[in-house]
Amino acid sequence: WKIMKPQGGGEPTGEIAEVISKSFGSFKDFQTKFNDAGTKQFGSGWVWLAGKGSGEFQVISTPNQDNPISQGLFPIMGNDVWEHAYYLKYNNRRPEYLAAWWDVVNWDEINNRLKMFKSHHEPAMAGR
Repeated sequence: WKIMKPQGGGEPTGEIAEVISKSFGSFKDFQTKFNDAGTKQFGSGWVWLAGKGSGEFQVISTPNQDNPISQGLFPIMGNDVWEHAYYLKYNNRRPEYLAAWWDVVNWDEINNRLKMFKSHHEPAMAGR
């Protein structure tokens, strides 16, 4: 759970802020899309910001233990929306959990994951 930390959250910083702005318009729009995908995930699963080999980014949700890798995507950040992740504090109120989760996001680690994604995909993108 490196993408979370105490006293995290706030507006994204670094390259991920640029990716979010370019891909989703604003951080608020990104949060809305991410939270909506997580809320609408039926049953157990995850919500993700994932990178495509083409250099594009998208928000997806996956059921159960599935992840973006099985779809040929790179997981930049994800949130566990299985009830075990939030039930003790939020019961069945998943939207409240998703809203509160943004207070612990570790943007430094998410920038590290973005850097890993780009280091694996930029040469292929530049040459094609």
